[in-house]
Amino acid sequence: MAATGLVGRDGELARLAAAIRQARRLVLVTGEVGIGKTRLVTQAALAARETGAVVVEASCLPLNVRLPLLPIVETLRGLGRAVGPTAFAEILAGLPPYAVEELARLAPELVGRDAGPDVLPAGEWRRQRMFAAVELLLVRVATDRPMVVVVEDLHWADGATLDLLTYLRGSSSGSITLVVTCRDDEVPAHPRVAEWVEQARRPETVRLELGGLSRPAMAELAGMTLGGPPEDAVLDELYRRTDGNPYFAEELIAAALAAGDGGQGFALARQPPRALAELLLARSRRVGPPARTVLAALAVAGRPVPETAVARVTGMTAADVAAAMHELIDARLAVQDRTRPELGCRTQHALLAEAVAGELLPDERRDLHAATAAALEAMADPALSAEIAVHWAAAGRPDNELASLVDAAEHGHRVRAYAQAAELWQRAARVAESLPDEAEKSQVEPGWLRVAAIDALQACGRDLDAGVLAEQTYARYGDTADGPLLAGVLHRTAWHRGVIGQREASPGTAYALFEEAERIHRALRESAEYARVLTDHARFRWLDRHDAATGSLYRTAFDVARRCGATLDGAQALLGLAEVAFVHGDPAEGFALLDRAGDLADPGLSLLVGFTAADYRSNALLKMGQLAQAERVAAQALDQARRAGAASGYQGAVLHHNAAEALLEQGLVDAAAEVLSEVSERPPRLDDWNLHLLLAQVETCRGELDAALARTRAVESMGLAGPRMWVYERLRLAPRVALWAGDPATALDGAEQALARLGGSGVELYCGELLALGARAAADLAETARARRDGDAERAALAATDRLAGILERMTVRPFADHPFVSTIPGDRAGWLAELLRARGGDDPDAWMAAAAVWRRLGRPHREAYALLRQAEALLTASRDAAAATAPLRAAADAASGMVPLLTRINRLARRSRISLRPASAAAPPPPVPPPGPKDPYGLTDRERHVLRLLGRGYTNAQIGAELFMSPKTASVHVSSILRKLNVANRAEAAAVGERAGLGDLDP
Repeated sequence: MAATGLVGRDGELARLAAAIRQARRLVLVTGEVGIGKTRLVTQAALAARETGAVVVEASCLPLNVRLPLLPIVETLRGLGRAVGPTAFAEILAGLPPYAVEELARLAPELVGRDAGPDVLPAGEWRRQRMFAAVELLLVRVATDRPMVVVVEDLHWADGATLDLLTYLRGSSSGSITLVVTCRDDEVPAHPRVAEWVEQARRPETVRLELGGLSRPAMAELAGMTLGGPPEDAVLDELYRRTDGNPYFAEELIAAALAAGDGGQGFALARQPPRALAELLLARSRRVGPPARTVLAALAVAGRPVPETAVARVTGMTAADVAAAMHELIDARLAVQDRTRPELGCRTQHALLAEAVAGELLPDERRDLHAATAAALEAMADPALSAEIAVHWAAAGRPDNELASLVDAAEHGHRVRAYAQAAELWQRAARVAESLPDEAEKSQVEPGWLRVAAIDALQACGRDLDAGVLAEQTYARYGDTADGPLLAGVLHRTAWHRGVIGQREASPGTAYALFEEAERIHRALRESAEYARVLTDHARFRWLDRHDAATGSLYRTAFDVARRCGATLDGAQALLGLAEVAFVHGDPAEGFALLDRAGDLADPGLSLLVGFTAADYRSNALLKMGQLAQAERVAAQALDQARRAGAASGYQGAVLHHNAAEALLEQGLVDAAAEVLSEVSERPPRLDDWNLHLLLAQVETCRGELDAALARTRAVESMGLAGPRMWVYERLRLAPRVALWAGDPATALDGAEQALARLGGSGVELYCGELLALGARAAADLAETARARRDGDAERAALAATDRLAGILERMTVRPFADHPFVSTIPGDRAGWLAELLRARGGDDPDAWMAAAAVWRRLGRPHREAYALLRQAEALLTASRDAAAATAPLRAAADAASGMVPLLTRINRLARRSRISLRPASAAAPPPPVPPPGPKDPYGLTDRERHVLRLLGRGYTNAQIGAELFMSPKTASVHVSSILRKLNVANRAEAAAVGERAGLGDLDP
């Protein structure tokens, strides 16, 4: 038996109930307007409550300004009612302090106090911390019973709500089910909503896509309204004209009944929403004038409105409003809000509100909007500010609109809805710029509104959008503003040009903008903003030049911050001085400065300063070669960050990167992959591209070369530029992937491009690895060219080594001179020298042995294994005795654990040289079949190429004969011919030349 009002949805209701029982994380219910989404989830929520589940319901509002986190706030309030004040207080008492503080920011009445003032700058990590607080609360409630969170009308949701739902959707904690309804006929859908819905269409999501009712279900629905089954002709007409939409059908039947025809003889064609609106209006005209007045007020409000507010809007008495409300409810034109009855009534459907509001005369609409704005203001709820601004705008009152927009932006910023705050500040700026007199009267400076929007965009990770707005603001105010405003615009434009720019940006132009901002500040009273300009300038200069002169800027910033009492800026300056000390001073001094910065920060600032210090400390330990300690510092900081709800954002990405790279350099591939698992399924972003590049190294180690190449290309496609230290971090790893993918030409080109972009700065200190990788690529190209007897290609490869040597000669910083901060310099230097010898045809086993010894001392097993492999190859080339290569090749196999491409090459060399590796190492995966090579320059016959292919597998003459159906003596003749044609001394060297030249790849 179908539930009352829920007809023809037994299957969907059963699926939804099963999803709730199974605690499926997300149920997405979609369908056109009126199709029955709300009825379905309402019935499911009722059934879930009856089984003991905690159910909270919220919805979004159809306003042209999307209210920040409105359904989340409603969810929290509903949760407080569902569990009761005593239980809710007990749950709050068990939450960490940061979570209670963030919840107080969203719903202070539930926590019993307002949130304290922010002492830390806005940032994406703070928004994620709020998300973590909401999740933690829901998880605590769902500890011993299932929980259902219903969010309706997602098509009207704001970006912060969408992001929080994404966060909750990805959580694996607690028996929580999110039930979300969304129209699929919103045209055009808001891009953020469309993207969210598309991302939600994944296998683990339970999707209920509601279509029209079946003909039997439509007959049941009509019979419930008509008091008996409809005639077949009536049913046919009804079904044809509504396509099974239950709401449309009900309205058609109600209109027919009101016309007195008993539901017979429907005269309308299938009703689209516009024609349906005419039916709704016809019904609304049948109630009395007071009810129509109240209905108009509800329609303009577009939300549930308490009777007291309706009385204020309409000027009616409370008794008259109550009587009108009852009349509207009886006529099915209004309905009481089911989630929060105290909020009052709303129109029965959004279509009805649109129709009623659209019928009003312009002056009537403006007056109602003004009265509604005033009534909402009287409720003294800052969360309503954006909604109030909409009504003031519709009322043609820009002065009131401007004030409300500013209030709304400030509220959005307080609740971490930074993207919405930025949108509201920009909207306020446009109003202020179009009405300068009103702005002056309101003491609002539109330029500062733009600056606030820039900062909010940066806080939510939309740095590129912030950069665009900074450039627009600079173009508008650069010649007209003065004093602090001009300095603020110059500061933000300089930062985004220098640090967050794309390739078309010119980071070098940031220096002059920073200097001009500092000049303006020197003429003003010292302030924290001046300290911030100095710190940001120093940070950019350090990232771009890595020079010792940066220290004086940081020291000036520290002195200004100290005099102004700007503790956070002073701590940031000390952290910057620590970086300078690591490279241009004494590493011990750098660690001391990190400690001093931590001691300087008061308890309110210790969180951010501590995480930044951990970033710098773990990075320093990583570069100094103290890998285990670097991983431990980063992991401990990450653990603290997770407990504080602050493990996301740029700072968290750096800590993840340092921990993962320290593990990877120790050969712990699986452990590194676990650290990076959070980003594996999402595209790279501005705050985590470094993690994707490191994950590409993990994929390379695992032999997933296509995935690694695709990931590096995804980062490249972001079109990032910025300071040279970040350019180095983006480009230093790509050549490794290309080399292991068998593309030395791309690796060489990437290394040379990187070196060209990094020249002339202190970042050259780190370029030894790029030089060594470039030399390796050139050596690979030279060996292949010699194997193929391609003189032109060999000369091109040797020319590349000359270019690399020329780059090294022109560097002002010597990347191969030992330095206390960069531990890898000796290994890179040894690799560079050995690769140059290999490129020139003089592969030296002793040079590779020396390189392997350095990497062994530094605790980098995969780099050691590569050098040992090269040593074994050089020994086999120089000697007919494979015994000399056995020890280094076995050591290489042991050190290469976890590095599939390297193990493949080691095993391939062992097979063709008939060197026995230990069983544990011999279990490495078989080598892939090489791609077809170029034309054979050695004149081998097809038969000889088949023999050469088996030589590469380490076959004896007898095994070759058995494989190719020839005698061992004939096989020996072929082998001798191959050695003569390839001009090599032994079988192993023949197999090596054949591999480089792409020979021996025919099918037998």
